Amino acid sequence: MNRTEQTACFEQWMQEHPGIPQKVARSFCAVDADREDLLQEIRVAIWLAIPAYDSRSKVSSYLYRISLNRAISWRRRPQNRSGHLDSLEEHPDMAAAPANHDPRLEIVYHAIRNLPAAERALILLQLDGFSYREIAGTLGLTESNVGVRLNRIRTKLAEQLKGKKP
Repeated sequence: MNRTEQTACFEQWMQEHPGIPQKVARSFCAVDADREDLLQEIRVAIWLAIPAYDSRSKVSSYLYRISLNRAISWRRRPQNRSGHLDSLEEHPDMAAAPANHDPRLEIVYHAIRNLPAAERALILLQLDGFSYREIAGTLGLTESNVGVRLNRIRTKLAEQLKGKKP
């Protein structure tokens, strides 16, 4: 694959699936500046991974795998955790949110950000409509394990969101 083909493929994928990198970045970062940094890294990782795509999986599954792996790696690096990030994550109403977003959605993203990275990956894939089989293939789990983990995650999120109002 030459550079022109790779660029065309990248542009097509970003046009067809713009929400995937954004959802992942938003679920890992409360602060706009950090979110934009992570989003840029995810886009670079996607561009670099295009030649390795073998078309046996859906493009959306491939994009999620790349985005989640990059986000998890990014989050582990201490230089990517601003000193103000932790305090803002404790108060989702203080974190800058896009003007067109529902405040209830911000509360949900805050709860998702409080989950461990593996659980975030599972719930994001489910929220985006992936089947248990697709989630299992993307994350390297069994379908039954996906079901059990998602039930536990939903219970945990329900507890976190109980009584929360925008």
